[in-house]
Amino acid sequence: ITTVDQSTGYIYVLRSLSENEEIKSIDNLFKIGYSVNPVEQRIANAINDPTYFMAPVEVVSVYKCFNLNPQKFEALLHKFFGQSRLDTEIVNKSGMKHSANEWFVVPFEVIDQAIELIISGNIIDYRYDSKNEEIIISEAYAKIN
Repeated sequence: ITTVDQSTGYIYVLRSLSENEEIKSIDNLFKIGYSVNPVEQRIANAINDPTYFMAPVEVVSVYKCFNLNPQKFEALLHKFFGQSRLDTEIVNKSGMKHSANEWFVVPFEVIDQAIELIISGNIIDYRYDSKNEEIIISEAYAKIN
């Protein structure tokens, strides 16, 4: 990173500290998000935000982005892990239902591996195997190599 590199935001991985047994009982549940502001600022109101299950969260990892669009980076991660997205609705304090759709049931080590593959540009050669909870070489890549 040099003085000409431009900070564009943060990709973050969070763990819910919800006491809701339905949430608490899910192993390897992580939120993958992005923010242009520091993550601590983004999650400051987590207990009042259905995006975070109306509960505190633990910051597992933060990746500061330079010279790229972190929103597209996040979208790529969401698509890559799409089959492991948690499908749930949260009711806020006003009784309104909200979809909390940035939560994935994926081991953190695998999320970290996917981020490294995106950074290296090699993600296109892989896919996520949700049954075995691992990243594997895609069939298309395997056929040409």
